[in-house]
Amino acid sequence: MAASPTRTVEVDAALLERARRVADERGVAVPQLVNTALEHELGGEEPQPPFSLIGAFTAGRSDLSERASNDEFEPRPFR
Repeated sequence: MAASPTRTVEVDAALLERARRVADERGVAVPQLVNTALEHELGGEEPQPPFSLIGAFTAGRSDLSERASNDEFEPRPFR
């Protein structure tokens, strides 16, 4: 994680105590716990595009769509 300027926020005392307990249980510092919680709640800065492999490989055949639509493919039994 990159170093960033420190900011001060006001937090309810009971909530801060819960955060200290959770941070201690996880073995992290309270600021790290707060950053993780905020990232989880707010999402990342830049949304990642969905990962897709469509069109990334070739089967070496040009009739696969036709064969699939004609139900010519028979999968192998599981066992």
